[in-house]
Amino acid sequence: MPIMKRNTLFSAFVFVGILLFGCGTLAAQNRTFKGKVVDDKGQPVEGARVTIDGQDIVMHFETKTNKSGEYVYLIGMQSGTFRMVVRKEGFQPAFKENLRPPLGEPLVTDLTLQSGADYPLPWELSDEEKEAYLKQAEQARKRKEMEGEIKAAFDEGKAMAEAGNHAGAIESFRKVLEKAPDEPVIYAAIAKSQTDLGQNEEALASYNKAIELDEYNPSYFMNRGVVLNALGKVEEAREAFKKSAELDPGNAGQTYYNLGATLVNSGDMTGAVEAFKQSIASDPNYAEAYYQLGICLSGGDQESVAAAIEALKKYIELGGKDDQVEVAKQIIDVLGGQ
Repeated sequence: MPIMKRNTLFSAFVFVGILLFGCGTLAAQNRTFKGKVVDDKGQPVEGARVTIDGQDIVMHFETKTNKSGEYVYLIGMQSGTFRMVVRKEGFQPAFKENLRPPLGEPLVTDLTLQSGADYPLPWELSDEEKEAYLKQAEQARKRKEMEGEIKAAFDEGKAMAEAGNHAGAIESFRKVLEKAPDEPVIYAAIAKSQTDLGQNEEALASYNKAIELDEYNPSYFMNRGVVLNALGKVEEAREAFKKSAELDPGNAGQTYYNLGATLVNSGDMTGAVEAFKQSIASDPNYAEAYYQLGICLSGGDQESVAAAIEALKKYIELGGKDDQVEVAKQIIDVLGGQ
């Protein structure tokens, strides 16, 4: 009986040894993927779906990441080239291709998910979808290439304008329009050079085109008002300045000042006074508006004269231009004497 026990015990040890040896051999002959999935901040992504597909053989495997963002998948002994794709709601897909896990040692493949919406990857598209995708990609490439050419020509035009070569600048800007006919900023740039050349009718047409393409840009309306004033179209200039102020209340001080200057040039002193007052109301520190208001009020009745003195004193207080400060002081002396 004791002999039987020893034989049984010996047999058990032999059997366990065979199992252990077999498991080790089996593990050494398998291929394994493992790794970690994190977000763009380096934090682990739990529950991300990891798919592994053969690129040269028909094989498909799936698993998910754990709380630590980690995954492990044993694919067996079959060799081949694989593609791994990771997806999670709220993230763009991430993938790696041409993966060849060795026997025995796991292939560590870490991936990072960027925030965003999911989208189909190229090999997941139908033939029609692929054709549309390639067409869009080609259009995007051409747009990018054209953007570079447009920027170069536009920068060339700007450099010419800054150097005073407005005729050359206009020519360069018109080349830009051949590639980008619906860009309002190009028409505005042309209009600015036309204004500097004294071509006000042409500048007005260019600003009108810029506004047609972008009716919410306050600077186009302000500059249009300046051109209209130069052409003697005072009422139209007034409306352009008002529209600019409505679109950009934060810069209304400058806009109403331009309106006041326009009305002064047309002889409408009453309208100019109101415009300069609106300029000051919009920007209480707009020094030039106080100076022009003081000038406009200086020839009126006693009440206007008192208001003129206060406006000119405020101009001096705000630190206006040196030559105009001297003029303001002289006017104050004369008005005070009266």
